[in-house]
Amino acid sequence: MLIAVERLLIKLRQPRSRAGELIELHARLRAELRSGPDAEEPGLARAIRDQKRAVSSLLAGVASCRSCTAGQPFPVGHFAGGACCAGNTADLFDDNELAALAHAGTRPGDLTAPRTDHAGCAFRGETGCTLELDHRPARCIHYVCDTLRREVHTRGQLDDLERELGELDRRVQRFRVVRGARTDRQVLAPLVDAIAAAQRNR
Repeated sequence: MLIAVERLLIKLRQPRSRAGELIELHARLRAELRSGPDAEEPGLARAIRDQKRAVSSLLAGVASCRSCTAGQPFPVGHFAGGACCAGNTADLFDDNELAALAHAGTRPGDLTAPRTDHAGCAFRGETGCTLELDHRPARCIHYVCDTLRREVHTRGQLDDLERELGELDRRVQRFRVVRGARTDRQVLAPLVDAIAAAQRNR
């Protein structure tokens, strides 16, 4: 009942395209929360969250992201900044990214969207991303364009940033391996059981 009300409110408050993406994302998040992660996954997910914070602290106060879309076509150029946020929501929140968020504590109520035109990711608005850092995919923190890289270099922080980005990538890759092994087992388990049952019934 509550999920049905949530979906209705999203449809009433949002453009149709964003509403559809949000409803789908919420459903995928709930499915992941029910998926039964391995014991290692929550710890790895929290490590990714902590590393996102470390990367973000080095990017505090940057100016490059405020006007990077000038002159570009829709959806990229619809808002002043956030060219990297103009992608499709489902692509940015792929299954591994969403799982890492879910097992680090993200819940549907944390996925707050703007009430503006829909131009790219469902969480991209006139003033940037409406999600708190902890609830953004790691790829959103990891993406550093050449313009931003040059700005960080002028601040003397590029080496530090590269080191922290490398650590973020290592943690994300480890999470993907562990989750991939678990999902493979979950997919194969019914087949293995069916084969075992068939052998017993010979």
